[in-house]
Amino acid sequence: MALPARLTAALGRHPDDLTEDDLQRAVESQIPESVDLDWKKDFYKGSDAGKKELAKDVSAMANTAGGMVVIGVDDGKQDHAHDLAPFDPVQGHGEEWIRSVLANWVQPVVPNVGVRPVKSATKAGKIYWVLTVPPSTQAPHAVAAPGNDYNFRVHVRHGTTTRTLAESEIAQRYRDRFQAASDDVDRLHQVAEAGFGYLSAYLTSTEHGGSPRATYSPGWVSLAAVPAVRGTYPLTTHADRNAAFGRFYKIACGGVTTNALPERPVLVGRRQVRFEGAVTGQLHQDGSFYGARYISLQSDQYNSDGPKRLYHRGLELDLVAQVQAAAAWAAETGAAGDLVLSAALHRFDGSDGPVRLVASEEAFPDGPAAPLPETPAQTTADLSAIVTDRREAVVTAYTLVADLLADMGAHQPHVLTSEGDILINRLNADHRRELTGWDA
Repeated sequence: MALPARLTAALGRHPDDLTEDDLQRAVESQIPESVDLDWKKDFYKGSDAGKKELAKDVSAMANTAGGMVVIGVDDGKQDHAHDLAPFDPVQGHGEEWIRSVLANWVQPVVPNVGVRPVKSATKAGKIYWVLTVPPSTQAPHAVAAPGNDYNFRVHVRHGTTTRTLAESEIAQRYRDRFQAASDDVDRLHQVAEAGFGYLSAYLTSTEHGGSPRATYSPGWVSLAAVPAVRGTYPLTTHADRNAAFGRFYKIACGGVTTNALPERPVLVGRRQVRFEGAVTGQLHQDGSFYGARYISLQSDQYNSDGPKRLYHRGLELDLVAQVQAAAAWAAETGAAGDLVLSAALHRFDGSDGPVRLVASEEAFPDGPAAPLPETPAQTTADLSAIVTDRREAVVTAYTLVADLLADMGAHQPHVLTSEGDILINRLNADHRRELTGWDA
């Protein structure tokens, strides 16, 4: 989860990993409250006033810079960690109750809020609650009692306190949200265009002394991705890029297949890592991603002059792996929020002729013949959901590949489903062996 780096520096540990010992050190160091940190002695009451207070505290964090609410640490009315005050768990008011309150009292719902109890090691049976709130791309989040949508307030953190926005300020927040969405699309186009230019140069180059690589690998599928809340990862030195490549290689191994794995050597780009081969692409320091993989365009053995054949079964699995790789890289940089993605099919043999889609060796008849789509497919997905649930990656890839195939006359993907399943029974033995990250 992307949280202000200041919190980790101040607390000595990422907020997701805090223990009672860390909270005691915060008291000894008198760590002050701030725009991203709120110490609270008492748990929220079960009354409407208590629920509203919980909704206000969390939404204010999301509407500002993100941060953390720690319940069970007394600030002594001095706006800094003053004393530990763990309390007995409140029956029926655990994580489920907290999430229910946030879901019913905040509109739109604040995504990816962390809710974690921390057990006290010094006072048996007592606990603390740590609520972690990432900065939200869906702000402003308003607080309103259930069923009373016309009487709402929007809150933000202001120093160590929370204040209510005026109507003009709320209007500006909405304008900022819409502008941010437009900026994400602009950044996506920038990443996709730069990546395609790099791929084209790699495939058409003859510097290696032979024919252009496009001669043997004319078909490619690419994926560009941009996180709404950008991350940051040092990519300015050789050591930085080697470390980033190593981390990306490791996390890419966790995909449904290993077909998104890059090859060495690690290549240099301005504030990015580049790699070339069967997988060619760029990792950007802000968490953006561009990756392209070779796809096989096969000649028809019965009609050598006819359209090339594209088995979209492998294409579908490759896109799942690329979606997972893009999300994993974004999360590695500390990015958060939504992930905006764009997928495209490319042909580098100088032909714009039709390609015939083939679902499988057993499928009869073959699909229609049509040129590769000129327009990329685009979608938006929840970054955290893709990282934590491979089915979400399948759903995202399904959306992208369904649009690409529809442009070529196919009704739907062959092995991916909109519910997040991979239809194993439709895969041949080779493709099943490739599913290293899926129960086949």
